[in-house]
Order: sequence, then structure tokens, then C-alpha cells
Amino acid sequence: MFGIVQFSGFFQVSAVFKVTGSFDNPAGFAACLCAGFPFAGFLLSDKNKYIRYVGWMAGFVIAVAVILSQSRAGIMSIAFICFILLNMKFFHKRWMKCLSLVCFALLLSGCYWMKKDSADGRLLIWRCSADMIKDAPWFGHGVGSFEARYMDYQAGYFRQHGENHYSMLADNVKHPFNEYVGVLLNFGFVGLLMIFAVITLLMYCYNTHPCLEKRIALYSLISIGIFSFFSYPFTYPFTWIVILLCIVILTREYITEILARPMIKNVICIFILLCSLGGVYKLVERVMAEKEWGKVSGLALYGVSGKTLPAYVGLERNFENNPYFLYNYAAILLENKQYEKSLKVALKCRKYWADYDLELMIGENYQELDKHELAEKYYDNASMMCPSRFLPLHKLFYLYKDVGNRERMLDVAKSIIDKPMKIKTSTIRMMKREMKREQTRLLTEENFE
Repeated sequence: MFGIVQFSGFFQVSAVFKVTGSFDNPAGFAACLCAGFPFAGFLLSDKNKYIRYVGWMAGFVIAVAVILSQSRAGIMSIAFICFILLNMKFFHKRWMKCLSLVCFALLLSGCYWMKKDSADGRLLIWRCSADMIKDAPWFGHGVGSFEARYMDYQAGYFRQHGENHYSMLADNVKHPFNEYVGVLLNFGFVGLLMIFAVITLLMYCYNTHPCLEKRIALYSLISIGIFSFFSYPFTYPFTWIVILLCIVILTREYITEILARPMIKNVICIFILLCSLGGVYKLVERVMAEKEWGKVSGLALYGVSGKTLPAYVGLERNFENNPYFLYNYAAILLENKQYEKSLKVALKCRKYWADYDLELMIGENYQELDKHELAEKYYDNASMMCPSRFLPLHKLFYLYKDVGNRERMLDVAKSIIDKPMKIKTSTIRMMKREMKREQTRLLTEENFE
């Protein structure tokens, strides 16, 4: 209901998307709704007709909210569950099943054309992810490998293939937009096979003791599974909670049998209690550190970043493996002209995060330290990561100006002048005018010489 009200123009949370619920984008909103959608089946199966009406209303509201959010993964997920239910309840003839399958295929095609550029951008991500998978097919690159390495592969793709249709679509990517691809990147085919083994066991548990509750739990898992082909539902805790609930429902006979033994039950309870206490302690510690980080980063925005540096030094112990904190810390050090320290923190961040903005920061640090070859390397890599961006080329121009390389200055100026604009902004227009002036000046000086 919150999403539908947002669509009407009230309670806007995001300036970019119209319907996000209480999330920052439609993906989280739609993922949670799709995970919960099959549970309306409990109401639909009730003997009381008024409760059934409530079930129909709940399902209708969820479907409408997902459609209004324009989440294509959500639309496909809801449509697939409806496709299964209709085939089981109403479409008994073969031609009806074939027709519904054709309609589902047409819907898939329609979702592609609804946001074609966005869909093509995801095809680029999957294309570059395939190169990553080839390099470590069996056991993957390890947890967090996508953020740590993907953008380097995207840069490598454009170095190999040059500018093409994907150049204008490439962006700073944080997710593979496919959870199965994410598993392959982190754990390889071995990890994916283990997930399929778990799915097979859950199917076995359902077939052994089938009932309405298990069927609905299975539909919920299928809904999440379909959503996972096109988005990142596992980013959100609600998805994990629903999956855990579904697994408990599907395996409840075996869980009951295990817990029937007092000794095993007590060991499990003690283990859960200890884990919970440890988890609460770590959670409180993390929350306090996050609050402190939020306070000092807020002060930095008001122009007193120099006074926040001691606080950042203290916080580094809590966030030594957090790339977002390390990037923030390196940016504060750069602003305070502590280039050596900023570079050290930024290079530490680089181990966990291949990022367009981070490449620019490292390049700027190297430039300030008069290490021009290394600065050029990072500026060039940033340009290859996101070929549609102008800032890396602009920084390269002034790097070549510092070293007096007029030939490269002319090449970069021409590239900026000729480069098409993905989004026409006043900043980019100003860059283009500036490069035209510099190009004219350089050519005039050459003629005089």
C-alpha cells in the first residue's frame, strides 16, 4: 500500500525512482513483495469466503505494487508464480498450457524492451562476469570478488573491443544482477552444485510429506529463485528470513525428529544462545562505530574535515576491511593534502574494491606526489571502466599539461570534444568548451613554432 501511495505522488523516498516503498530503490521493494506473494495462498485456501476475499485483495495489491515499481525482475517473478497456479487450477488442456507459456515468453520480451538500455547494460555485466568465471571456474574468486575485481574486467573488455554500443551503457557496477552468477564468481561451479543439491533435498522433503503449507513455501522459494535471475534479492535481510522460514516449513518433520532427543535439543539451544550473545555484542559494537562514523563524516561535509582525522584513526580498527570507510578516510586525507597517507589507505581499499571513483582518487594522489606514470595508469583505467565518463580524460589532459606532453594533450582534447554525451550537463559542456580553447591555443602555438 505504501508503494501504491508513493505512485500517487505522496511520501517520496527517492528522487530517482517513483516507487521504492521504504527502500532506496525498487529492487528491494519488489524482492520483499515477491518473496511474500505466495503466502497469500494461506488466505485463499481458507473455508471462510471473507478471508478468501482478503487473500485475493492482498495478492492483487502486491501484484499492482510490483508492476507500479517497474521492477522487471519482480514482474517476471509474480508472473511465473501466477503461471504455475493457473496451470494447476484452471489450465488443464494442453493448448491452454502452451498459450500461457507463449504469453510468459512475450512478457519476458516485453520486460526487455521496457528498459532496453538497462537490459543491455546487464548483458554487458554478464559478458564480463563470464570472463571472470573462466579464470576461476571450479572454486571461484572468493567472497566479495565481484566488488574487488569486476570493474577491472569491464575495463579489460573495452581495452580489447574498443568503444561500442556498450560504451554508453557501462557504469560503476556493484552487483552482478544475477545471484547465480554471483555464486559462480564467489564459489565457482562447486558452490553452485552445492546449492542445487540443497534445492534437490528440499524438493525431496516436499515430495515425501506434501501439504498446502509446504507447497506455498516451495512457491515462495521459486519466486525468490526467479527474481534472482535478474536482480539481487539476497542483499535484503527479509529475503533471508523468508528463505529460512520456508526451509523450516519444508523440513519440519526432520527438525521435529531431531529436537525430540533432549541432549541434541539442549546442545542446539546452547549453541544458538552463545551465537546470539556473540552476535548481539558484535552488532552493538558495529552500531556504535557506524554512529560515530556518521557523525564525523557529517562534520567533514561542513568543512571541518581536519578536526575529524583523529576520529578516523580510531575508527579504522573497526572498519579495516570496509572499502566504503577506507574510501571515505582516503578522501578526507586527500582533502587535507596528506597525499602519502591518503594513497596508503586508498591502495588498501583497492584490495577490496575495484571502483571508478577510487581509481580517480589514487591517480590524483600519485599526480600530487609527482608520480606521473602511475597517475596516468589509474586515470586511464578509470576511463576504461566507464568509457562514457569525461572526468578521467579531463584529469589526463592536465596531467599531460603538468609534464609538458603537448601531443598527448591534443589527443585527449580531441577525444573530449568528439565524445558523445550520455547525459547532457552544464559541467560536460563547460569541459568541451574548455578543451576547444586549449586545442586552439596548442595549435596556434605549433603554427608559430
